[in-house]
Amino acid sequence: MNKTVSSVLKGAAAGAVMGTAAYLVMGGKPNTRQMKKKASKAMKTMGHLFDSISYMM
Repeated sequence: MNKTVSSVLKGAAAGAVMGTAAYLVMGGKPNTRQMKKKASKAMKTMGHLFDSISYMM
């Protein structure tokens, strides 16, 4: 695997872990509808990112 792609994947994984940790620390009543919407948007963005990277290669 290319070093650039590996770095991007590591960054994405670190971001996901940090986001989950921040959510758990903030606590409060979980708003599942909003969470699902944001998760869907994040997954779509990651898909576009990976498509762009594969297009550049």
